[in-house]
Amino acid sequence: MRSNFGLGTSFLVTTLTISSLLGVTFAAQAQLPQVSSVIYVDPVNGLNAAEAGTSAKPYKTITSALSQAKPGTVIQLAPGNYSNESFPILLKPGVTLRGDESSRGERVVISGGGDYISRIFAKQNITIFADKDSIIEGVTVINTNERGTGVWVESTNPTIRNSTFTNNARDGVFVTGTGNPKIENNRFVQNSANGISLTKSSQGEIRNNLFQKNGFGLAIGNTSTPSLTENQIVQNKDGIVISESAKPILRKNTIQNNQRDGVVLIHDALPDLGTSNNPGGNVIANNGRYNFHNATKNNTMFDVTTTETPDSSQNADLSSGDANIALLKKWQLTPIDCNSGSEVITIIMSRRRYCITPHPDLTAKRYLYNQATGNLKALADSSTPTSSGLRKAGGL
Repeated sequence: MRSNFGLGTSFLVTTLTISSLLGVTFAAQAQLPQVSSVIYVDPVNGLNAAEAGTSAKPYKTITSALSQAKPGTVIQLAPGNYSNESFPILLKPGVTLRGDESSRGERVVISGGGDYISRIFAKQNITIFADKDSIIEGVTVINTNERGTGVWVESTNPTIRNSTFTNNARDGVFVTGTGNPKIENNRFVQNSANGISLTKSSQGEIRNNLFQKNGFGLAIGNTSTPSLTENQIVQNKDGIVISESAKPILRKNTIQNNQRDGVVLIHDALPDLGTSNNPGGNVIANNGRYNFHNATKNNTMFDVTTTETPDSSQNADLSSGDANIALLKKWQLTPIDCNSGSEVITIIMSRRRYCITPHPDLTAKRYLYNQATGNLKALADSSTPTSSGLRKAGGL
């Protein structure tokens, strides 16, 4: 019998003899800590041969390494472009695909894709299929093929972290079925459709990722209920599009500077953005058209007060061509400089303070604009703390 350290029987006999002198009895296996096996791959200097896989003689392809991998195996990737693979790369359960986590895979690039037959969506073109308990870390994934997807997650629970997903023709990561991945500390940049798509009954924890310059940062549909925490969702066409009966939970995300809308709601979508007792802490502001766009208004609306925290230090600039000022004028309200010294009514919109001259329909002193419902809500410290539905414009 040999240990995981490659030592022979004499080591075990010696260990047991010493243990008996101390009056301690335990199984020999208790002395053998489990060590994950590592298979090395180098696309430049590697060789696909029977004796390969060591740090001195690495394999040339991930495909060859996977043929020898078992649950618990780490496939360690050297810097290079992994494009000569048998795509899609089908990770085995419990196998880790590891590049360079410190740079989020900047120099460890997996580029390409192949046909995968999904039980739910039929034929797809994907780069990597993430199986049960698999781990993907420290790599860059690119799939420029038509409708190409970087990583496909279908009813499995992989961990995807410290990686980069860019220039995928469709999605960086696609999650479907009962998929329940943990996706953290990644960059999703310049993917043509979405950074991440979640459909069907998927769940998952999506934490501390950057979504930048994608079509949609995230698309969440069907009955999926993922948790989104501390993500930066910026400069996409739309930040998050939530459709059908999806109910994601959003906490401490920054959703701003997206070209069109910050959060889009379609059909019966009902995100949890927090309540007064459980604040969401999201910052949803400065998006090009709407911060919240309730596209169909079929859903039971939520109170977004916690995401539109009043901030009196951010007065609107009346000369900036602000779209909110255009909306106030559309309502036949008159914007005025908040520091004019005149009597004003204050309206908080997109986390900025707008002032208007008094109007007979608005009896309170301060209002919060709810972009999801299109209503002005009188704030609690106003003289008449009631909501006003007199100015309904479909959201901004």
